[in-house]
Amino acid sequence: MRPIKSLASLRRPKGLAARAVLFTSLLLAVTAAVSAATLLFGAQRESERQQLQTTRALAMHMATITGEMMAEGDMATMRAMITQTAERADVRRLSVRDASGAVIMESGGAMPDALVIESVAASVLQTQTFQFQRSRDDGLALGAPIVRDGHFVGVALIMWDGSAYRFAAFSALAPFLLIIACIGLAAIPLTAYLVRRAIAPLDELARFAEGVAERGEAAPIDLRTGDEFETLANAFNSMTSRLDASMRQIQEIAFVDPVTRLPNQDRFVREIDHFILQTAEKPETGVVAVFELQRLPRLMQTLDNLTAREFLRVVAERLTASVRTVDRTIRLCAATERGATVARIGVAEFAVFAPGVASQADAARFAQHLNAALNQAFDWRGHKLTLGACCGVAMAPRDGRDADSVIRHARMALGAAQTAPARLKVFTPSLDREAVARITLEREMRGALERNEFRAYFQPKINLATGRIEACEALARWIRPDRTIISPGRFIPVAEESGLIGALSDAIMREACWKAASWARAGRPTNVAVNVSALQFRGDKFADQVLRIVQHAGLAPSQLELEITESVVMEDPDRALHVIRPLKEAGVRLAIDDFGCGHSSLAALSKLPFDVIKIDQQFIRALERGDPQSAAIVEMILALARTLNMEVVAEGVERREDVDFVAARGCHWVQGFLFGAAVSAPEFGEMLRRQAGEEIEAEDAA
Repeated sequence: MRPIKSLASLRRPKGLAARAVLFTSLLLAVTAAVSAATLLFGAQRESERQQLQTTRALAMHMATITGEMMAEGDMATMRAMITQTAERADVRRLSVRDASGAVIMESGGAMPDALVIESVAASVLQTQTFQFQRSRDDGLALGAPIVRDGHFVGVALIMWDGSAYRFAAFSALAPFLLIIACIGLAAIPLTAYLVRRAIAPLDELARFAEGVAERGEAAPIDLRTGDEFETLANAFNSMTSRLDASMRQIQEIAFVDPVTRLPNQDRFVREIDHFILQTAEKPETGVVAVFELQRLPRLMQTLDNLTAREFLRVVAERLTASVRTVDRTIRLCAATERGATVARIGVAEFAVFAPGVASQADAARFAQHLNAALNQAFDWRGHKLTLGACCGVAMAPRDGRDADSVIRHARMALGAAQTAPARLKVFTPSLDREAVARITLEREMRGALERNEFRAYFQPKINLATGRIEACEALARWIRPDRTIISPGRFIPVAEESGLIGALSDAIMREACWKAASWARAGRPTNVAVNVSALQFRGDKFADQVLRIVQHAGLAPSQLELEITESVVMEDPDRALHVIRPLKEAGVRLAIDDFGCGHSSLAALSKLPFDVIKIDQQFIRALERGDPQSAAIVEMILALARTLNMEVVAEGVERREDVDFVAARGCHWVQGFLFGAAVSAPEFGEMLRRQAGEEIEAEDAA
């Protein structure tokens, strides 16, 4: 959402009424000026038209008289007439010419006037019609043809002054213009009043909109104008009421979890941020506890939507009730004090923020009580359900200057709490350093995969029937450019978390198949076992990818053994059977790794076409301590393998006594440090070459 302060741009401009009055007054003034100018221009044009009409009549009359005088030969009278007429102040030049243009009689005048007279004379002589022309100084020259008995006999020319027979337009219109000016001046105050009154409802609407923009609300506006303004005001009132209802609904959607009716993560973050801001003025510490109910997602998958929502509300009610109880016992919080905030911040995550918890010990006790309450079984609809709660705790503002940082640190502690005995962990800076180190290691691993720094090392597997190395297990090693070797214990967990385990496992399988194929071509065939990650096995194209690697390497499928952990197989035995069937049909050997550590169903196990069972090394090492229970488990696994006609591999063998124990009970293969640790491909190849020449005996543990 945009911040409220951005609505300041919607504020109405100040002086709206003044600008409206000014605009209207200017419009009136411009209209009056344009009208006066138009009137003056029209009067001027009319004056010029009247002048031309009058002077034309005089010129034509002069042409008629001079024509008669020319016909009678009365030149003296003509000269007297021309001389008398030329003496008039408004006549500047006179001229009478015959049909050839020769001057018969002419009065004097300025040279510019003579040029204009000559131009008009030439036009009349050419066209034999009336012609006129104005000079640059507003003089008017007219030429009238002299016609006698229908024949053109000459031209009568007269040059008038510009003011001759014209009236003064401005002087004539001055009273009328004065009246217009007075009316305009009187109209300005009246216009101002009318404009202000007309836009008053608009001004009120603008103030209403400004109030809504600044405060998000405003009192209903009441306009009784009976026009569009009233309609607009009613529409504004309706819109604001709907907006208020919508905002309340949006607030609920934005800050309340729709299922549990608890605050959601956004509201939870706001509460913590507000608390942290207040601590700048009043130092105080609060606890942020994040709870994850690990079994809740799987339980939700088994319930329909309505039932799942009902159960979530039951969980929320228990957490809320527990917080009220713990507030009274741990925080000693009175009813009038600020209580803790309970929120749902994820599908299976709840969180509690409680201010006023001063020490880390009190925070741990506060969270421990709540975690214990969530770990108690829920007696719901005749079933007892446990959700496996674990908790991460952080302190605000000690563990972050904003809510996101505090919650992130609480979630970081939550991740560590999943393996903690008490299922609870309080954040410490070391957890942050470990998280940074894991992120750094993940980034380095991505680069190492691109540079092919992960290599397959091979640990020999001894066939107890022959005492020879006839197989091996490919194990991943990270060899950096400086030749330092990173142990799998460091990078395998990070690879599993980051999803890199799939690419890593593919790289190791590819190298193991190529090396095993090269040994077979050299006359030293050796079966190779490769661990399959859960991510690999869940892939839709897993079987096709394995067979493609085997084919490209040129390895016989029977020489590849895939070790799949018991827990991965038991997730979905039917799918596991569907995935491994094409591998089994192609000849690939299949082994159950870490057998005895999971919860296998013997009925499901008997239906899966596995060839090998690997006894987990924890049971072999327990034999060193003389643990009778571990010995019984090993004997049981070996007996089960004989019944199912499966081979058995004992891993982690470090003593000759352990070899004798498992060999006497029908074990087929052993591997461990007693026979050698995992070595590089060249070193393992050398072991095979030496074995071809002489037997390799296990070193005495002593």
